[in-house]
Amino acid sequence: MADDNNNQNKNNQNPQSSPKKEPKKVIDVTKPKSEPQRSSIDASRVSAHTLREQQALEKLKKQVGSLDQHDNRMSKIKTIVAIILIIILIIIIIAFVIVIGRTNRTEEENYDIRVSMEIENKSLLSVITESGKEELRKINPGDKLAISAYVRNANDYTGDVNTGSINPPNVFVRFRLKLILDYEDRYDILIPTMTDNWYKYNFEDESELANGVTEDDHFYYYCGSVPYQRRIELFSELEFSGDAITCDDGGKYGQIQVVVESIEADTNNLVNGIWPTAPQRWILDMVSGKYNTNN
Repeated sequence: MADDNNNQNKNNQNPQSSPKKEPKKVIDVTKPKSEPQRSSIDASRVSAHTLREQQALEKLKKQVGSLDQHDNRMSKIKTIVAIILIIILIIIIIAFVIVIGRTNRTEEENYDIRVSMEIENKSLLSVITESGKEELRKINPGDKLAISAYVRNANDYTGDVNTGSINPPNVFVRFRLKLILDYEDRYDILIPTMTDNWYKYNFEDESELANGVTEDDHFYYYCGSVPYQRRIELFSELEFSGDAITCDDGGKYGQIQVVVESIEADTNNLVNGIWPTAPQRWILDMVSGKYNTNN
């Protein structure tokens, strides 16, 4: 008993001297030691992103292709424009050469058929208000304005220069009077007061002739020829026809235009149709000498 107590006391005094038993570990071989780490990338999102990139690349290819086509079209257009400009330049050069050739004629042939025109009392087309402001006159149907116009056979526009040794030839003269309303030419509104030296288209006269013209060209033709520096009257008054002006014409701004034309006073010019729209009755009377050519 004493021995057992001594042994027990020894064991109590030196507890570390006896080995400590560790708990047994149980290993489950059916499970892996550690689960693999899952990917945080969504496969569907990756495929959608890749599809957008492909679509963007296809769109870029189409844009590059369209740009190439646009550049090709622009290049073709520039080439065509350049060709057209070259053709126009050639035409201008040819026309310039023709003009130079005509001016190299002899002095007797080098006549520049021109007429100078004068219009008097144009101030009647405007009025001065009480405030001193100038305004266009309001025209009513039936109004008459004492506006007159004259034309002179001239070697230049001023009618004062003649460098040749022989006077320029007589000329045949015609003029046309129109009122422009909203960019429309109206020949029926203005009625000029004229002398008997002018001829106007007449349907009955033309219908009796085999070659009579069928339409009015709205020109007034002078019955005779005008010598160099001779001044003749076109009209002395203008009346605004009350029958031709309509309600639609009211309140519009109009522009009066007088067009004067002349050719050398050679009846062959009339027969050869330099003025193809001229009334045949007037041409026949001019060729037959009915009118005094030095009128």
